[in-house]
Amino acid sequence: MAQQLGSGIPLVREALIGLEHQGFVQKTPYKGTTVTKLEPRQIQEIFQLRVVLEALAIEWAKDNVTEADIKELRLLIRRMEQAAADLDLDQFYESDLDFHRKIWSLSGNSYLAEALERVVVPLFAFFVMKTKRDHESYIESAAMHGKIVEALTSMTAIQLSELIRESLSGWKDDMLKLLF
Repeated sequence: MAQQLGSGIPLVREALIGLEHQGFVQKTPYKGTTVTKLEPRQIQEIFQLRVVLEALAIEWAKDNVTEADIKELRLLIRRMEQAAADLDLDQFYESDLDFHRKIWSLSGNSYLAEALERVVVPLFAFFVMKTKRDHESYIESAAMHGKIVEALTSMTAIQLSELIRESLSGWKDDMLKLLF
């Protein structure tokens, strides 16, 4: 690949590492690097794990969230809303992922945040590459994120966990319909 691009191997290696961290490619030991491709069964498995981990993250985040964190989450939602209005899907998904990363970090558990990063980022990248939803669905998604933020200040940890589980289950079903 380096030869085809007329660049050095270290530069290509670093680029592939960056793409892997963003979820656009996946490394397979002794086979190489390929563009992320997920089958319905793999998406089901990822969501099964994601729902449990993300519900746990928001339960723990409830104990750590500050007013400054709420403001930051609201700013990310405004970015999602603007991106939805502009149909800027890259910005929408970037803000969406930043929103989730903030929740993960608020859990106070770096291992949980890292696990979610490994599970969720390839899913986001796959959806960015493979889906085009209607304009209204992006607006609805931003609104659902807004409900989650408001719930952080008003619901119990268990109620938040259930809200996340419901939200993610609905999103999974929508994505599977769009993709397959």
